[in-house]
Amino acid sequence: MLRLDQQQQVTFQPTPEQLYHQEFEQPHETAMYMSLNYNKTHQQIYSQASYQHSKLFDLRKKYLKNREDTQRRSVSHHSRIPPNRSPLKTQQTQKQFSPKQEYSLVQQKKKAIPVSKNLSSNLRNILKTNYAQQHIYEENPQNENIRKEYSQIVEIPTEYQSINSYTFIKTLGIGATAEVKMARHKELEIDVAIKIYDKKKMNNMHLKNLEREVEILNQLKHPNIINLYHMYENDKSIYLIMEYSSPTNLEMFMKGRPFKRINEEEAKILFRQISNAVSYMHEQDICHRDLKFENLLIDYNTRKIKLIDFGYSIKINGKQTCSCGTPQYMAPELVKKGSYDQSVDIWACGIILYKMVTGVFPFRGNSEKDLSKKICLGKIEYPTFVSVQAKQLISSMLKVDTKDRITMQEVQQSQWLQ
Repeated sequence: MLRLDQQQQVTFQPTPEQLYHQEFEQPHETAMYMSLNYNKTHQQIYSQASYQHSKLFDLRKKYLKNREDTQRRSVSHHSRIPPNRSPLKTQQTQKQFSPKQEYSLVQQKKKAIPVSKNLSSNLRNILKTNYAQQHIYEENPQNENIRKEYSQIVEIPTEYQSINSYTFIKTLGIGATAEVKMARHKELEIDVAIKIYDKKKMNNMHLKNLEREVEILNQLKHPNIINLYHMYENDKSIYLIMEYSSPTNLEMFMKGRPFKRINEEEAKILFRQISNAVSYMHEQDICHRDLKFENLLIDYNTRKIKLIDFGYSIKINGKQTCSCGTPQYMAPELVKKGSYDQSVDIWACGIILYKMVTGVFPFRGNSEKDLSKKICLGKIEYPTFVSVQAKQLISSMLKVDTKDRITMQEVQQSQWLQ
């Protein structure tokens, strides 16, 4: 009789396949451990049932692991939840938004390409072109990969282009019409420099300069030139989201050195990067017109140079006559308010190199008029510690006659830089 009862009990025991295909809404560990206890109690009597329960436990354990992995992946905002391959169905929860939050999300989508009616038509076109030319990324970019290569990214992905995506950290500088702040992207964890223009302080000339600066920065993509990621605009301000570099410029860097100068070997490392950036600009028919220590950012650790501030930059189409720049760096043709071309940048590079290795300007005067006279004469005196090769390069860049002044390609091929 005992054997018949045992056979009867075993006969009605469901197979693992039957249990496997059943639908469990929320299987929990209690049920599994009950199966284990039942298995241990009847292990000697029901060897077949013990094997079945053990197999069922493994299946449920595998299911729970898959469920936990799926929930973990669903936490990420950028990762697509893979389809559940397990036969056991699960209910995947979605993030719930309040009506106010849903309305806010809709408004943000409508502002994908923010353009104000207060701006001139040219700047509106630049804004539209800037957004239209954004690089197309994968649907779900991996944040870690973007963080590793963010210095090579030309534009931040379109879906992240909102001023609300950034957390402001500190103020880097304040000007007449704009201020520069350091910020960090909340999703990508990229540090950026945001130049914020106050529309109330801007006139037509400011808008024209801004149009020119944005157009030129969109064209220039070079490791030694600051990178413009994108623009954003609302009713009160215009935001230029740019690559963040060290807040230390070359003027600040030189003040911390003995006698405000550096040795020629270190000067070669810095000036080579400057010449590469200026040569690249000239190949694009662009003239900076305001090269100086203050517009060259330097990283203390890597000695990486970044050229900034393209507010005075122009696209060269023949000779120019509008005079601008900083007096100590101005070429004779700018001082005389005559016509000029890209060679004014070469003159400024000569001033920069001279000040690097000597700690002073080559032309100094008690007044602006006195300074202008000495610049037009072009007489240069060198300290005894400056090498002959450095003197030759500086003198060839500081020729008063533009026909005798060397080009940036010749500067790069000079013996001193080799």
